[in-house]
Amino acid sequence: MKPHTANFIKRSSRSGDRAEVDFLIRPARRDELAGIRDLLVETWHDTYDAIYGVERVTEITNAWHGLDRLARGLEREAHVFLVAEASSTLLGTASANLGPDGLVTLGRLYVRPGCQGQGLGTAMLRACETWFPQGRSMRLEVETKNAKARSFYAKRGFAELPECSESPEGQNIICEKMIGWGRDPSSRALTIRPVRDEDAQELLGLIALCFAEYPGCLVDPHDDLADLVKPASAAAEKNRCFWVVENGAGRIGACVSLDYPHAEIAELHRVYVRPDMRRRGLAGKLVALAESEARRQGARRIFFWSDTRFLAAHRFYEQLSYRLTGEERDLGDVSHSREYRFEKSI
Repeated sequence: MKPHTANFIKRSSRSGDRAEVDFLIRPARRDELAGIRDLLVETWHDTYDAIYGVERVTEITNAWHGLDRLARGLEREAHVFLVAEASSTLLGTASANLGPDGLVTLGRLYVRPGCQGQGLGTAMLRACETWFPQGRSMRLEVETKNAKARSFYAKRGFAELPECSESPEGQNIICEKMIGWGRDPSSRALTIRPVRDEDAQELLGLIALCFAEYPGCLVDPHDDLADLVKPASAAAEKNRCFWVVENGAGRIGACVSLDYPHAEIAELHRVYVRPDMRRRGLAGKLVALAESEARRQGARRIFFWSDTRFLAAHRFYEQLSYRLTGEERDLGDVSHSREYRFEKSI
């Protein structure tokens, strides 16, 4: 395992008129629900105070965005609950669920008022689409008087249907479009999503780049890395979670996987970050996601094995409170790997 970590950075645009930010879109964690609620309250007041009035918006946010209700969104099946961040600051959130016949319903998509107009909403919308490979169409409801949102969705291919839905405040327009995974190489968003079988070539290339930094470490897709030939299928067969980080052009830049070899014990696997995508905090975010999922599944400890040559990775994990257990093993693989075991309580 060879992760690297650092904070997200702001960098000046060529025109010099504003700073550009690399966004990370990823699954929400339970420990940040209070921050997500604050984001939703701020955004709802900015969006709806002029439509419903301040008092009514406060009532709605208290009812819809309470911590208990948000927490239930983390537990739902066929559901994704995402956040967007930069420099560890929450900038937006979105959620969607997969229903019958490949219909993906967008439950919410909100970007903090001061961060709108930077492509983040579009990136989160695409992240919700790509989360469900079997999705065929996407549907959402938008307040009739919310002209800004109606324009946003229309520009992104949604058609307003003739029928409306009723709400205590009036009517909502129903919008729908067919799902298409169009690439956007200009996007500044990185997205954490579940692995797909078609990611195999990208993943093998990612690991080859990481191994190339260590003499004697070789990529062997037929033996040591056989699970990466069809990574999603292999993960499903082993009841393993497997996430990748994708950029707007569809390139895979990082990954992590997680399984449960024993009761209440989780194991990390495949933590890699491509050299040109380091210094963005990706390894730390991926490990935090894996730990959060492990806790959700009832694990109390988490461990991994790391090659003795991966010294930079060892220092990184020690910063995250992982400790050497004193156990070692030889893999007998083409790279002649010898590994240390690291572990922590969660």
